[in-house]
Amino acid sequence: MNSHLVGLIVTALIAGPSVAAADTIYDWTYTDGSVSATGTLDVSNGQALSGTGTITSSAYLGGSESLTLLTASSPGVDDLGNGNFSYRFGGGTDLIGDTIFNSGDPWVSTNGLVFAIGGPGDNGFNVWANSTGPGGSYTGFLAGDGGNGNILYETGVGEFAASVTAVPAPAASLMLLSGLVGLGLIGLRRKAAPQLTAIG
Repeated sequence: MNSHLVGLIVTALIAGPSVAAADTIYDWTYTDGSVSATGTLDVSNGQALSGTGTITSSAYLGGSESLTLLTASSPGVDDLGNGNFSYRFGGGTDLIGDTIFNSGDPWVSTNGLVFAIGGPGDNGFNVWANSTGPGGSYTGFLAGDGGNGNILYETGVGEFAASVTAVPAPAASLMLLSGLVGLGLIGLRRKAAPQLTAIG
């Protein structure tokens, strides 16, 4: 067998397991008696990397507001270790969460995801699973100062659902690896072609 092809196969076997899995985009919704939230999350290897959405609560927010997922690297976040973090919203309310996002129920952990409402600052939204097994309920917690000095505090038990909306193209390294293997096969084919010999 062609030594170059052998080298490419060995490289593929070594590099294959280390190729990063593609991110998955999830659509999600949470609803209870007074709060309705919906959005998208970019998830990789069970961790929510980023997310946006909207939250509606006529009783507490006076309408719809934007949501932005907070992570341990977000400005103003206090890293508690072991993947947990907290963020202090207006009114002195600390919301504690993580970025764990599962591919099925329970979608989020018992710490849950933390979102800033309308950008970092006054109000926040935390949604978490009330149990570690499937079929459990979820709690939505709305906290802050409402942006007007009034302390905002609301908890509701509701439903959380999610579905895959997109799986982006494979990582560039995987495409590069495929191209190298293809070039190796072309080289092998050319080498195997019969050569003409002059008779004379």
